[in-house]
Amino acid sequence: MRVQVRYQVGDDAVTDIEWDPATPAPSQLRQISVFDSHNARLYVDNGNRIAYLPRELAILEHHGELCQRMAAQFTAEEKVLASRLRIPLPVGYTPGSAVSLALAKLDPKAPSLPSEEDLRKLSTLSEVEVLELTRLEAELAVDPVALAETHRRAAAVLKRVCEVLGSLRDGLSETVGEVIASARRELTQAVEAERIAASASFTDEPVKNVGGPVWRILFEAAREFAAVGAGAPPERLPEGTGDLCLLCLEPLTSSGAARLARFNDFISGVATKRADSARNAIKELLAQVEQVKVPELAVVEESLAGYGQLDATCSATVAEIIRILGEFGSRRVALLEEGANPVPAPDVDALTATVTAKLARLEEEAASLRRNASHTAALDAMRAQLAELKDRAKLANDLETVLQRLRDVVEQKSLTGCQAQVATRPISAQITALRKQLVTEELERRIAEEIRSLDLTHLPFKVSDSSSGGKSLFSVGLQGAGAVKNNQILSEGEQRALALACFLAEIGGDDARYGIIVDDPVSSLDHLRIRKVAQRLVAEAKKGRQVIIFTHNLVFFNEVVSEAARAGDAAPLIKSVVAKTQSEGFGVIRENSEPWVADLNARIETLRKRTKELKSVTDFDTDEYRRRVKDFYSDLRESWERAVEEAVFAKTVVRFVPDVMTGRLKEVTVTDEDYRTIFFAMKRASERSGHDMAEGRDIPQPSPDDMEADLKVLDDFKIELGKRRKVTSAARSAIENPVGATLI
Repeated sequence: MRVQVRYQVGDDAVTDIEWDPATPAPSQLRQISVFDSHNARLYVDNGNRIAYLPRELAILEHHGELCQRMAAQFTAEEKVLASRLRIPLPVGYTPGSAVSLALAKLDPKAPSLPSEEDLRKLSTLSEVEVLELTRLEAELAVDPVALAETHRRAAAVLKRVCEVLGSLRDGLSETVGEVIASARRELTQAVEAERIAASASFTDEPVKNVGGPVWRILFEAAREFAAVGAGAPPERLPEGTGDLCLLCLEPLTSSGAARLARFNDFISGVATKRADSARNAIKELLAQVEQVKVPELAVVEESLAGYGQLDATCSATVAEIIRILGEFGSRRVALLEEGANPVPAPDVDALTATVTAKLARLEEEAASLRRNASHTAALDAMRAQLAELKDRAKLANDLETVLQRLRDVVEQKSLTGCQAQVATRPISAQITALRKQLVTEELERRIAEEIRSLDLTHLPFKVSDSSSGGKSLFSVGLQGAGAVKNNQILSEGEQRALALACFLAEIGGDDARYGIIVDDPVSSLDHLRIRKVAQRLVAEAKKGRQVIIFTHNLVFFNEVVSEAARAGDAAPLIKSVVAKTQSEGFGVIRENSEPWVADLNARIETLRKRTKELKSVTDFDTDEYRRRVKDFYSDLRESWERAVEEAVFAKTVVRFVPDVMTGRLKEVTVTDEDYRTIFFAMKRASERSGHDMAEGRDIPQPSPDDMEADLKVLDDFKIELGKRRKVTSAARSAIENPVGATLI
């Protein structure tokens, strides 16, 4: 849908634009205030945002909005980081070593972090240090402390191996494989059903493969484009004749609109939704498999090298661990590849039991070796140096993992700092202080004035203000012993009046005098408040605002017209009517016009113009002509009804006007001839308007001359009655005066 908008700001030139409501409005249009049923409920039921604020508060609110948007982005990034930070760092390092101390600092809560340069330097051994490591290992090969450290390292690595094997067993199990295979079968069937549906729907399309995967990419791109500035993508693309195609940006022809409707039906059809569901299901399953990580075999082998050298059994255990991890790696790759035949999930229970038993023995042996070791200053120094060099050599293998953790921690600390910088609590506190100083008192005064102007003073209202998320809110509620919702006490009319009072009070502080649009503001209001609303809206127009009012209420329409007439040049008025006719359909707008309840003279003039327009018609047997005839006689019948009210009864009682003007009875007479004229004229108009003609009475369509003659009957009747009313009025005026006495 697109809308043509014409506007003028001050003395600037008139601007014409074509605006798509799915896109952001031009800045000038965004300044217009709107009151309708939707925001009326906001005023009554909720805390409503104060829209018109002094510059100081507006700047703070805008700053608060930006902070909230940034905070949301930071939170999303923190969630991604949190999953990575939960993964344990590599284990097996000597407690208290330089490497262990450096790794302990890789925590968002740590006061300081090691630099990337420090970690790289720590993981790099010079040639001299490599030779020293070899010498120390040889000299301390049978040293109890060194052996105890080897056992301790091996135990730490084996413990981690058990944890990894458990996660691989659960994440790559036979059950997982069966679920993925079933999901792939469902996807194959669903895609085939989708293909058949596309073939049936788009066989005659000029381009092949409509409905296929590549076409879907194009269609989804159009939906994303339609969502720009409007939130979520629409369920259906615009498909009406004249709508802009989101692919070529040209108005849709009737054939193009029909084609796009078929596209929308296909996308929302059962086959497509089934295929989409199957695609999403397999995507989620594969994402879960991708999260299951199999460690690099070379790193595991390097970490277990010392343990494997202890004896042949240990070497065999290491080989078994490497084999099973390799099988898990192959199975993971096969599960992710469509069509691959994955190897069965390895049985890890026996290996896990063996490793668990070895863990206990290694820890016991390490404790025994430490107890039996001799300690001299020289030996302890050599052992400490060997442990440091081994840790640094191990860090070289784990360096990329450790550096990634460093980057994640740095980013997490930065995000924590950013979150503190964009917190809205200080902004809300500052807004509250400024608002109480600059806004609340004045707003409360204006709301009280509006409540008085709309005759709501019998209800004890209280204005409250608050700050939330850096935004200023206000609410108007009933003041009582406890909290009571407005909609539980107030009538529909009182709620509507209260909402309008809040709206008018809020825009009352807008010095820029931007326009307002009010949609059906008097729903459920009694006549007294209808008049007061009309007076208030005309008063806003007198300030220089453009006030656009939509209403179905003819009483309110007449009240606005009457009030604007009293205001004179201060509130110039344009009356527009949105109508529906048989010939032109719905949405016909007539400028500077009134609803069809306009006076009889205006109706006759309108009908006379229609007969003149029909003079050029020669074919009276078309659907278009029949519709225009029906329109004419429907309005002619209503005009006769109006004639009874206005001409026959001299407006003694008028619809949509509350007063009964008994003084006008002095002009009223009704003769038998009046009745005859009205009866047969109404009978003829009714035959030609709202009644379905029986087949046996299918009389010819009246010509424009016939219609002109029927209208002349009404016009002549009105003129004749007008003359007679003057005579009757003069005669009855004599009744109002006393009979004069005769002087002798």
